Amino acid sequence: MTIKYTVELNTFWQIVARGISALTTFIITIIIGRRFGSVGLGDFVKITTYLAFFYLISDFGLNAVYLQKYISGKEDVSDGTWKSLFFLRVLMSTFLMLFAIVILTIFPHGTTQGYTTLARFGILLFTPTIFLQALITSANVLFQKYLRYDLSALSGITGSLVSLVLIISFPRALDRSTGVTVAIASLLLGSFATTGIALLLTKKLYQKGPHPPIVSSMKSLFITSIPLGITLIFNLIYFRVDSIILTLTRSTTEVGVYGLAYKIFEVFLVLPTFVMNSIYPIMLRETNAKRNRESRSIVFRSLMFLFISSIIVLLTLWYVAPLITRIKNDFNSGIELLRILALGIPFFFLSSLTMWMLIARKQQIILMFIYGISMMINIILNIMFIPTYGTTAAAWITVISEGIVLIMSGFVVWRLVIKDNRE
Repeated sequence: MTIKYTVELNTFWQIVARGISALTTFIITIIIGRRFGSVGLGDFVKITTYLAFFYLISDFGLNAVYLQKYISGKEDVSDGTWKSLFFLRVLMSTFLMLFAIVILTIFPHGTTQGYTTLARFGILLFTPTIFLQALITSANVLFQKYLRYDLSALSGITGSLVSLVLIISFPRALDRSTGVTVAIASLLLGSFATTGIALLLTKKLYQKGPHPPIVSSMKSLFITSIPLGITLIFNLIYFRVDSIILTLTRSTTEVGVYGLAYKIFEVFLVLPTFVMNSIYPIMLRETNAKRNRESRSIVFRSLMFLFISSIIVLLTLWYVAPLITRIKNDFNSGIELLRILALGIPFFFLSSLTMWMLIARKQQIILMFIYGISMMINIILNIMFIPTYGTTAAAWITVISEGIVLIMSGFVVWRLVIKDNRE
């Protein structure tokens, strides 16, 4: 099987899975928006956005580090080591669930803004998904290691369909509070389905090998992943802090409108992730073998694909943005927000490539500083402008922040490529 075919096949399965998942998420968002308006959708967004912070923290870059160790051949990393990664995530996610609940008690308890009673109850109900997402992420590293994203797609599609069927099955007459709670419960049950199937499918790939002491192996994985884990946390903070500040300083209606525009925007951000998920293991092999020509060829093809795709996505979002008004008149201002966010699509697509190139070359510390600087700029701008200018400021700051990441990471990659050419 050629590299091109392998990448295309695994990218295809990820697109299929994410396409169905995104479609079901979009349908769920529309159902909530139409039935309960921008306020109901605002509460839904508060719940899901709050817990999304903890999903990525439980990731902590462990999958990338595991693959680095496995592919480099410098350490004995069998599937036995995967158990160490699995148990490490179990411990981390358990702690994060408790931490999420404690942090929630600190935030203001509002009625028209902040974390309302409904939002707080929904967060408590949805908190187990932190644990479930950690297990799914652990299963995915085996799917990525063996480039079997068809198995990952099967589990993800099943969970998405379970959630959608459950939400559609409930009567339309539910009030806002009950309806949002039912939607959250349906997503929770879908996560259980995804997790169960993903763990069952790992048995098709798991190969018994030397099993190092679990405690020492967990410690090694965690310590090695710290720079990348901090980078992902920085990335998550600057990517999500606008929603938190909007929640605390603006009305639930504005949170709902921005949340809808952002949900549509996020659907397309997964495309570069899919491409890089398929390319990363191959990139690691070529980089470790010092096959610079092959590595540059992979990077160039990826760059061209991501750039062209980003322009297509940008234009698509720009012209379909007015369709938001078809959901409900509450969301009219979402047209402008979606168009602003769309301008950042090329930045997000290309920075995904530069990020994973730096990880493949073990430049996690540099990457950590890049995202740390961007995070600080993002937080300062959000605190300065969101209380006054609201969602418009949040959208523009998102675009600007990712542009800064691309400029800094692109410069470092360019310097590394020049170094390779000299060698």
